[in-house]
Amino acid sequence: MQYSGCHALVRKYSETFRYFHTASLPGSSLVRALMIALLLGMVSTWTAAAEAAGPPGFGLWTPVGIKAVGAHLKETLGDKKLVSDILGTYKGHSVYLVLRGKTGDAEYHETEEDLQIGVEGTATFVIGGELIEPRKLPRQQQMGSGIKGGDKFKVGPGDIVHVPPAVPHVLIIEPNKPYLYILVKLDEVPRTTDIPR
Repeated sequence: MQYSGCHALVRKYSETFRYFHTASLPGSSLVRALMIALLLGMVSTWTAAAEAAGPPGFGLWTPVGIKAVGAHLKETLGDKKLVSDILGTYKGHSVYLVLRGKTGDAEYHETEEDLQIGVEGTATFVIGGELIEPRKLPRQQQMGSGIKGGDKFKVGPGDIVHVPPAVPHVLIIEPNKPYLYILVKLDEVPRTTDIPR
C-alpha cells in the first residue's frame, strides 16, 4: 500500500521505532533509549510535513499520528497537570493535542471559543456557574480555583464539546486517569508568552 504526506511519515516513524525497540543494538540499552527519544522528538514536525503535502493552510491528523503524539505526551506528563503539543496554527485558530493528568484551574476566555474532541480516557466537564477567586491573565483570559455551580457532563472518546466565549469551564480529572483530547481554539488571541497551568 502506498502512503503519502503525514501517513508516510507516521508509517516510517512506526517502523523505525519498532526496529529500535526490538533490535539488539551493540552497546547498551542507553543507545536504544537515546534513539527512541530522538525519534519521539520528531513527532512535532509531522504537522509541517502534512501541510507541505497539500495547499497552504492544509492540515491532516490521522488516528495513527494522534496516537503517536499522545504516546509522546504520556511519556512527558509525569506529575504535571497537563502537557500539550501544537498540531497546527492558522489565522484565528489553532489545533492542539492535550493530555490532562490532573484537574487544573477553571478557565474563562473573554473572546475565544473552544472545541474539544475526546480521544482517550474520561473526565467530567463542568461549564457555567461562577469563577471562584478569578485572576486576570494575558490574552483576555481569566483563571480561578474552581467553579461555583455550573453543569456537569461526563466526556470521553468521540465526545465533542463546544465552549462559547465568556463562560467558566474546567475538566475534572480522576486521579491516575489522564484524559487526552484534541483542542481547537477559535478566535484565538495570539500568544506572546505561555500561560502557566
